[in-house]
Amino acid sequence: MDRVDTVTPSPAAPGVDILFGKYRMVQRLATGGMAHIFLATLDGPDGFSKPCVIKRILPEYANLEPFARMFADEAKVAALLTHPNIVQVFDFGKIEGQYYLAMEWIQGQSLDRIMRHAAAAGIPLGARVTVDVGIAMSDALTYAHAKTLSDGTPLKLVHRDITPGNVLVSRDGIVKLADFGIVKSSVNLERTVAGVVKGKYAYMSPEQITNRELDHRSDLYSLGIVLYELSTGRRLFKRETMEATIVAASQGDVPPPSQVAPGFPPELERILLKLLSKDPAQRHQTARELHDDLERYRAAQHWTSGGRELATLMATLFPPDTSGRVSTAVAVPGSMPGSSSVVGASGISSPPPVAMPEHGVNVQELSALVPTGVLPRSTGTGSTTGVIPSPEQVAASGAFPWGLAAAAGAALVGSVVFWLFIA
Repeated sequence: MDRVDTVTPSPAAPGVDILFGKYRMVQRLATGGMAHIFLATLDGPDGFSKPCVIKRILPEYANLEPFARMFADEAKVAALLTHPNIVQVFDFGKIEGQYYLAMEWIQGQSLDRIMRHAAAAGIPLGARVTVDVGIAMSDALTYAHAKTLSDGTPLKLVHRDITPGNVLVSRDGIVKLADFGIVKSSVNLERTVAGVVKGKYAYMSPEQITNRELDHRSDLYSLGIVLYELSTGRRLFKRETMEATIVAASQGDVPPPSQVAPGFPPELERILLKLLSKDPAQRHQTARELHDDLERYRAAQHWTSGGRELATLMATLFPPDTSGRVSTAVAVPGSMPGSSSVVGASGISSPPPVAMPEHGVNVQELSALVPTGVLPRSTGTGSTTGVIPSPEQVAASGAFPWGLAAAAGAALVGSVVFWLFIA
């Protein structure tokens, strides 16, 4: 699972320049298991200064080939993607033995934190916010899934980590998809290892969590989970333990939204249930098909574009502090496979009959320059990698799935083997 240090490092002292190559580090925003994230500026003559976010691999992992290779793969893919609904990566390099990515700076929050703050404030997000986020994300995926290399070769991109923590919303109401760190594409396809699953269990498609062949429709299923939770305020597959989460996600039983949220719009329910079909052939076949479906629904409601509504929501949930400072939205880098999270209560309700208390990383927000409001990439239960059994190994209904639980427990061992001997 992802981890964020509970002791927040001090920001740079006022008036002290901490230089990293051509970048001036302003403040450390977060520390994950694999990398630091900094707010930085790229300064030029005559007062020119461009703010950005630097993701820098931790020194202890810089010389480990699997981590450096994964970091480079993320950079290669991200460099090919330029879209208003995708976080832009505009620089990649190595300074003093440390790899880094330079990304656009977004003043806003992750969707995960928006959901938790809205729940705590008693503000239902509902159908309109769900549709606006869904249209933006389906637009981003339409672009990413169809992307080709410079010679016209299809990139065959599958994000594999569509979670609320990787959906960022700016204060202007712009929705962006972040973190292509475990993307599957023609750039890194040869490194896919049989028996190793990457992603967050609570947001995996049935084919992803059971390690079957997957394509772009797996991303659509994961987006369906995000939209289901956003519209109902209930977690879909996340449970108290990793084993229970794996069982729920593998079985893929989706209660109709109207059962957990009375009065749920029937047409939006139809769209979500189609998106969450166990059989990929029964889902929307492309992100463009989903985008058009959501656009038709929005037009039928006579709703305008969602930027203004989302901006108003952001201002309501996250007002500037007394000095006018606002927060920075980042997707925190993942940890080594199998590491654990430090968590606390978050406030999103859970569907009966299984109690599913929610978790948010216990992070102290920085006080200098920009309050961070940092969250991990996802609060989904599960490690970033693991060895998952096939559906046939799931125990019969009503009995505890000992085989699946044992396999989930062995995920940690599989992860270590992957990083030490295979990757």
